[in-house]
Amino acid sequence: MNYLALNLVLAIVWMFLYGDFSTGNLVVGFLVGLIGIAFSRPVLGSRRYVRSVLGVVHLTVEFVWELVVANIHLARDILRPVSPFRPGFIRFDIRDLGSTQTVLLSNLVSLTPGTLTVDIDEQGNTLYVHTLYAQDPDAVRHGIRRFANLIHRATGSDPLPDEEQP
Repeated sequence: MNYLALNLVLAIVWMFLYGDFSTGNLVVGFLVGLIGIAFSRPVLGSRRYVRSVLGVVHLTVEFVWELVVANIHLARDILRPVSPFRPGFIRFDIRDLGSTQTVLLSNLVSLTPGTLTVDIDEQGNTLYVHTLYAQDPDAVRHGIRRFANLIHRATGSDPLPDEEQP
C-alpha cells in the first residue's frame, strides 16, 4: 500500500470536510492523516512510512539550521582580518548509501556554504568533497555523516553506525 497516496487522500478529504481549500488546510489535513496512519500502525503496518515522514521533517529542519549556521560562520570568517581558511579535499565513505541517498547527500553538501562535492569514485564508494575548513577533516566528516544518518532515517531505515573514515 502506498501510504503517501493514502495520506494525501486523507488530507484532501480533510479539506472537503472542513470546507476550506487553502494550502494551510492541506498541511493540517496531511498532519491529521499522518496521525491517523500512525495510530493505525498495527492494522496497516505503516511504521516505516511514519518514520520516513518524520525523518524527512527532521532532515529538513536540521539542514535549514545547518544552512543558517554555516552562512553565519562563513560570513564571520570572511570578515576576519586573518583568514582562517585551510582549503583542501577530503574523502568520505559512501558504501552504505544507495544511489538516490548519495545524490541527495552530494546535493546537501554542495548547498552548504564552505563545502562542495567534487566527485564520486568509479566504484561509487567514496565521495570527494572540497572544504574551506580542511584543517579539521574529522569534523567535516562528522557533519557529513550526520547528514547521511538523517538521509538514511528519511528513507525509513535505521541510522548508520559511526565508523572511522580513511
